[in-house]
Amino acid sequence: MYNHDKIRKLKKAGLFLGLFFLVLLCFFVGFSVGKSKQQAAQKPVKQEVVEKKKDLTTDTVQKFLIAYFTRKDLGENRNRYEPLVTTSMYNELTTEEEQPVNQAYKGYVVNQVLDTADIYINAENDTAICVVTYKNTQRKKIGSNEGALKNQSNQEAVQVTFTKQGKKFLVDKMEPVTLTNLLNTDSNSYNTNVTTESEYFEPTQSTMTSSTTLATTEESSHE
Repeated sequence: MYNHDKIRKLKKAGLFLGLFFLVLLCFFVGFSVGKSKQQAAQKPVKQEVVEKKKDLTTDTVQKFLIAYFTRKDLGENRNRYEPLVTTSMYNELTTEEEQPVNQAYKGYVVNQVLDTADIYINAENDTAICVVTYKNTQRKKIGSNEGALKNQSNQEAVQVTFTKQGKKFLVDKMEPVTLTNLLNTDSNSYNTNVTTESEYFEPTQSTMTSSTTLATTEESSHE
């Protein structure tokens, strides 16, 4: 004969244990879900960084002009302008310096220093029109300043084309230009037709910036 009291007690104990495990299960499930949400909330959101395009600046152009137009003698400044130009441009410049017509003046035209530079940048195609003034000493005899013409002023207009390699702008091309009415009389704006040997270049005022700068930060010592 069954003991009804024991059966009832066992049923109550089983029910109690079942409820206990059910509460325990709900607790663990809730804890796991809450922790997952917390970790998801704390996870940093990656933001896409859009790198802003860096335009050619007057400082970059001027740095090249100083290195190229300031020299004690023909070819003396190669080590200064080499890091600022492409390999092909460096070869072109040195080849030009080695031409007999230029070598004929070596030792006679010395102590050249950049004086001023008017720089007009076209940011759309990374070019700059530069009107440079430089001074030099013109000797009658190599190695002697007797009778030499000192501080002779010269002016050139060149179009300098840059190319971007990594984070640097390097000079890739330089050619003489012919300018007419370079500056507007009312403002220092680009208002001219520019003709080179290879192309017709007509920049617009909206894409041009200008800077008139006194150079140089380095001067060649007069012998």
